[in-house]
Amino acid sequence: MRGFRIFCLIAVLFWAGSAFAQEWQVKDFEALFLEAAAERLSWLPGELKLLRFAVEPQRLDLPPGAKARVVFRGIPKLGANAALIEFSAEGKLLATVRAVGYLEAEIPVVVLRRPLPRHAILHRKDLAIEKRPASRLPRDVLTEIEAAVGKRLRLGLRAGQVLREYALEEPPVVKRGSLVKIVARGEAFTVSALGKARQEGRPGEIIKVRNLNSKREIFARVVGPETVEVNF
Repeated sequence: MRGFRIFCLIAVLFWAGSAFAQEWQVKDFEALFLEAAAERLSWLPGELKLLRFAVEPQRLDLPPGAKARVVFRGIPKLGANAALIEFSAEGKLLATVRAVGYLEAEIPVVVLRRPLPRHAILHRKDLAIEKRPASRLPRDVLTEIEAAVGKRLRLGLRAGQVLREYALEEPPVVKRGSLVKIVARGEAFTVSALGKARQEGRPGEIIKVRNLNSKREIFARVVGPETVEVNF
């Protein structure tokens, strides 16, 4: 009988301890890890995701009110990150959990709706926004459609391909072989003549132009559509 009473007492104490303990599971550790990483990587555009997560131990029973602190080993980044999750109460360390998580951020980027050839002029209907993993994107990727509208492709691209700054250029306002107005400016005069562009050009570029009156070829600066300028 005495042994039975002792057993009951132990059972009651165990039940009472369990009833007042706070249980922490993998999902809780995962939430703590992701929240701490998001705070440190708040500068990243898009949504931060935890693709893979491993933790040891996978379960803890702690007193209610225990506070958690995530300590990363190094600066959090996209990819694999290791951290310690420390639990404490009243200034005392109660438990430590070791965690490793793989972080990824999906950000909206500009992609082509359809394949386009080299030198195609981009219109809004050619473009779309899609989310792509940030860790796989180049630094010069475009994130706004307006940044691409009206630009010309330096090379042909396939449908769904991410647009990069290096692949775009301003379209020429003077085309090779087109007739242009040559404006010659001096301190006290301005004259103009008709010419023929020997090269294509964008505003500010220097191109070769043939003066149709003198039959001479000169270099002139592109100042606008079908207009070049020579300064004396």
